[in-house]
Order: sequence, then C-alpha cells, then structure tokens
Amino acid sequence: MKVLFFAALALTAQQALAAPPDLQAVVRYETVSLGADGVEKTVRYSERWVRQDGHAWRERLNAGAPHRHDDDGHQHLDFAAAPRHVWRDAKGKLQVEFIHAAKQERIVVEPREWRDAGFDGSWARASQLVDLAEMRGFAKKTGGAGVAVYDKAGKTLRWSERWQMPLQVSLRSADGRQRETITVEPRPLPAGFVPPWRRSAGWPARDYLDTLD
Repeated sequence: MKVLFFAALALTAQQALAAPPDLQAVVRYETVSLGADGVEKTVRYSERWVRQDGHAWRERLNAGAPHRHDDDGHQHLDFAAAPRHVWRDAKGKLQVEFIHAAKQERIVVEPREWRDAGFDGSWARASQLVDLAEMRGFAKKTGGAGVAVYDKAGKTLRWSERWQMPLQVSLRSADGRQRETITVEPRPLPAGFVPPWRRSAGWPARDYLDTLD
C-alpha cells in the first residue's frame, strides 16, 4: 500500500511539473458594472495568447498606436495593451519583456519593476490565465468530457484538462452590480508555426526604467 501511495504521489508531482501543451487562443474579456447612478457600463476587449516550449505571449487585439507624449513625437508604450512575452531561461528564471512594435524595440523588465509594468510574477497566470493552486476551497465537478468546473461564492471556472487552460471564468460581486466574464477559445498550433517572439528576437533591448522619462 505504501508503494502505491508514494507512486501516486510521485505521479501527481510529475503532472504538476509537466509543461502545459502548446496552443494559441483568443481570450475575450467583458466587464459589466452598474453604478450608483443606475448607469450600466460595459467594457470589452480581446487578446491573442500563444504558448509554446515554455514561452507565453499575450497581446491586445485591435489596439492602436502608442500614445504620443509631446511635440517631439516621443511615444509612451501602453504596457496593458502591448505584446508581453514571458518565459523561463535555462536556469528556470522568469524573464519578461514587452514589445514596442512601432519602434521595433524589446522593453526588458527586471523583477523589481514587474508589478509597475503590470506583471504579478506568476508563471501559472502568465501561461494558463489562472493558477489552479488558488482553487482550494472551491467545489469541483465534471462539466463534460475533459472539463472540470470549479465554483465558489459567485466565482465559476470551467477548466479544460486537455489544454490546461480555462474555457470560461465568471465572476459576480456579492451585490450583483458587477459581473466579469472571460471566455477562451484554444486551438492547436498549425504546422510550421513561427512564434511571434521569434520575429522580434533580434530587435534591440531597452530597459523598462528608460521608458519612464
């Protein structure tokens, strides 16, 4: 019995360390809020996600050119909308860069500035949108073939076991005045796929702090 127990424990640990499968996905966000004045506001936007070989790429769809800061044409990058590339280096250390396509630059962000640039330091959320370790205390049930459903107090997650990625995340405030829905459409990478970070790999690197002037 002890042998079987430790074998099962080792398998669980191995599965936890296994890299999630490669994919591309369109992720759609919608937030609906009802203000105290009775006005309902809806915010929608979409992102393209790519995950391959320990790299995770996210970019806002339909985003415009970076904001021009002053008369000399200086552009401030909107880090919330700019393409973001996160990966693990040979030592397992997380690396983070943003892509300034208009200037063909890679903005390198050191760990001390991650949060300022909008990155929380979580590889799980960077590569899988949510961290399943945070689902402790949620009720879990089967939502169909290969789909697990986690539910707790106005929060629902439909999780694809195949893709190791959410299919839908639904959040509702206790008073019902704010609702957020995230839907994910994962697909396999096509044959011969060239990841977007490879196209910008040769661009010059610039430190994040140099963009704050």
